[in-house]
Amino acid sequence: MDDILRTLFLDNPYIPDQVYAFCNQLPEFQAAERAYETSADALRARLGEEYDSFEEALNWHLAQYAHVYYLFGLGLRQEVLSALEQ
Repeated sequence: MDDILRTLFLDNPYIPDQVYAFCNQLPEFQAAERAYETSADALRARLGEEYDSFEEALNWHLAQYAHVYYLFGLGLRQEVLSALEQ
């Protein structure tokens, strides 16, 4: 059972694409993404390669932060799944 749950929730390669597709349906997400891209392009034009290094570190940090939120949510789901097993 642990392997199935791990595959469904942690090692599922489809989750990032599904989250992105869902987010793209939200007008707030689309607006935030456009604002980010505009700002990032302006900074990249001014800072060049220095910006790319910063953005890589920032993206890694944000991905780790999002992953922790996801795992926190899984803790709540784990309680539900455990109750269903009994």
